[in-house]
Amino acid sequence: MAAFIFYITLFILMASTSRAEAAQTSVVALLLRVDQSGKGDYEKIQDAIDAVPSNNKEMVFILVNPGIYNERIVVPADKPFITLSGSKPNNTVIIRSDNGNIFESVTFTVLASDFVGRYLTIQNMYRPGAKAVALRVSGDRVAFFGCRILSYQDTLLNDTKRHYYINCYIEGVWECRFPF
Repeated sequence: MAAFIFYITLFILMASTSRAEAAQTSVVALLLRVDQSGKGDYEKIQDAIDAVPSNNKEMVFILVNPGIYNERIVVPADKPFITLSGSKPNNTVIIRSDNGNIFESVTFTVLASDFVGRYLTIQNMYRPGAKAVALRVSGDRVAFFGCRILSYQDTLLNDTKRHYYINCYIEGVWECRFPF
């Protein structure tokens, strides 16, 4: 299926100028659409990520149409500069129900740097009492905006490097069992 090119206009404040003097820069990004009904470029999120070339140097914007995507997602280290975006976190949901090793039970893994996730719900639905990670982040300069990250235990594995969570809701249930 065809991919689309679109333009994003960014306003960048230059360090040497005042706030009133913003420089305008155009950035070209590849747009990939994910839609379970077959109306997009891909029906699965992982297929869109897999389509990004290894050692990617271009910005890629993956727009995920509303739906519940029952997938394990991995953004490999050699695929930086990806933005994965839904429209609202309540209607763009990525789920799995897996448990075990905290590195293997993960619903969504980000190993790449310069990744952005927007308006998504990422959830591991495995029952309480087992390691069931919803999100693992190991890339550098990774940001999540307006996302919901949910699981019963070990919800977020904020592994290594710099990560930012802006207006995100992160929930896990902690169980205390007596006697210790």
